[in-house]
Amino acid sequence: MSPSPPRPASSLRDVRLRVPAMDCADEVALVRSAVETDEGVVAVAFDLVHARVDLTIDPALTSETKLREAIAKTGLTVEAMPVADATVTPAPRARARMTDVLLGGGLFFAGWIVDGAAADSWSEALFGHADASALAHAHAPGAVPLYAAAVVVGLWRMWPRALAALRLLRLDMHVLVCVSAAGAAAIGQWAEAAAVAFLFAVAHRLEAWSLERARDALATVARRGVVSAESSQQSAPVERWIERFATIYTPAVTLAAIVVAVVPPLLDGQWAGWFYRALVFLVMACPCALVISTPVTVVAAVTALATRGVVVKGGAPLERAAATTHHTRDAFDAVGVRIASDDDDADTLDAADVVIVAGAPDAETLGLLGRQAAHAVAVIRQNVGISLVTKLAFLVSALLGSAPLWLAVVADTGATVAVTLNGLRLLRLRR
Repeated sequence: MSPSPPRPASSLRDVRLRVPAMDCADEVALVRSAVETDEGVVAVAFDLVHARVDLTIDPALTSETKLREAIAKTGLTVEAMPVADATVTPAPRARARMTDVLLGGGLFFAGWIVDGAAADSWSEALFGHADASALAHAHAPGAVPLYAAAVVVGLWRMWPRALAALRLLRLDMHVLVCVSAAGAAAIGQWAEAAAVAFLFAVAHRLEAWSLERARDALATVARRGVVSAESSQQSAPVERWIERFATIYTPAVTLAAIVVAVVPPLLDGQWAGWFYRALVFLVMACPCALVISTPVTVVAAVTALATRGVVVKGGAPLERAAATTHHTRDAFDAVGVRIASDDDDADTLDAADVVIVAGAPDAETLGLLGRQAAHAVAVIRQNVGISLVTKLAFLVSALLGSAPLWLAVVADTGATVAVTLNGLRLLRLRR
């Protein structure tokens, strides 16, 4: 088949949509898969900070309505947004998801209290069961309905996204979490299933909270007239590396989970025990902390610089600035620094990597840019290290049978919290 001829730019149309619940890279990938199958889509760009999707489409082949319907089928709400809207406003707060977390947590802890009251010891109810012999543990009759309700409350928003991901032949966080919870329930580990649902709901809410913090800070800066919503954002090389790594890591660990569930039991016959260990692998296959580590850090660093009148167009210029040895005017010429003036038009400013709108780029301003950029790169490396070490430790522990499922979820959630808070430290400039 010969390639289709290029379409004239005059026949194309720009469409901007807001997806308020798009808070992590998995949801970005889900939306991308949903729209890129449409032959009328020419280009797609995402702004995770503003929960925004920008599309260039051929109106003869598709329409905004069709694309909104495709995104809605993923289980994510989508809204129209004017392309000419140059304001920076925070996305609506996800109060409904906070209600889910609180209700799911209440049901989980209620089940745990009922279970603990009937158990031989509270430690048995609290710490769960990590070996094959303990998998026969029976929950108190009144605890199972509470655990089951916690699973439903924690995952009911996630199931449509998991089904959409499977329909689009994707293995993402939504699929892995739902399979892990369902698998734990299937072998009678209802407390573990409830813990998976509750703790991942907490992790997802934390991701949303971190972006809300960044959105609020950026909106405050924008109201001062320092930065425009239309500034192009260039992804950092490390961010693109993480995205490529995640596309390999997730299916690889999922395949390893299948091997763990099937191969060892053929030798020792302990099917339930190895299946349980495989569930830990599935939990650790979710690259949540790893993927969120870079965008949160970059947004925090860029937002903090904007408060001082230094507008950096994303992670790539920030990383180039960090690589500069001497923070002088000549050294930063390679980063594309431009001093804003009344004579500049929008195209001129948009072409620059860094725009200084608070006067001349003196040594202090350039030094500030260099220090913040270097600090951001260091924090990104710390976050990647935290994420990878956590996952490696629990993958090894899972093979040894020493990591209960709930603790693996706590570790993954804890890593997400750690990298989020570590990245948000950059909202305060280092002097």
